Amino acid sequence: MKISPLSEQFPNFLIFFKTIKKQFTNVPFLVVFNALTILMLGVLGVYAKLTHKGTGFDRLFSDPFNYGSPYEGILTGVSEVLWCVSVITCAFTFGLLRQTKARSRMEMFLLFSALLLGFLFIDDRFRITLILSTLGISKKLIYLCYGSLIFIYAIKFWRFVITTPYLPLLAGFILFAISRFEDVFSGGSLGRHAMLEDGTKLLALVNLALYFWHICHQEIWRNFQHSEEN
Repeated sequence: MKISPLSEQFPNFLIFFKTIKKQFTNVPFLVVFNALTILMLGVLGVYAKLTHKGTGFDRLFSDPFNYGSPYEGILTGVSEVLWCVSVITCAFTFGLLRQTKARSRMEMFLLFSALLLGFLFIDDRFRITLILSTLGISKKLIYLCYGSLIFIYAIKFWRFVITTPYLPLLAGFILFAISRFEDVFSGGSLGRHAMLEDGTKLLALVNLALYFWHICHQEIWRNFQHSEEN
């Protein structure tokens, strides 16, 4: 019996594998930053587990200086900085591209990305979802509305996104979904809750910041070279 080559037996799997490999090749620092973030969270999680300091791990993601100690909320501060990096990078690059005569799909993508991420950041920073939930509006309904916005965003720009190293963008929104799911159906120890909600959010923001920094840098450089040629 003749055995067909692996590429013929699993063509879709090999295409998927090659696509993932290409993503990491195009954005090599993606692996480094993700690995370092996961390692940091893993070490902190193991330390909290062994020393029974799950509460202390949770307080790393609390509001800054909520308990009067400098390290309280330090990872929350890092998350907020990364969030601002993504929003400002998108908005700044959009402003630069608007100065050129040529119009591109990138402009609209960056504009809507800045608006979406900015809206989500404002909600998270000023606890809008929490405030609305105390007024009787279900968190599930609120997150359903946010999910619908992200779905519309994905439908509108997916053709453009797949032309970019999209893996960190996809990973970022998946991790965001996990974080929000944990917020709605939270349970277990404080340390585990902090890891699943705030830890995944931090990792999501690392990926989003890397993605938008990379594609904006590439687009600005491409326009710069084009202007020099002309």
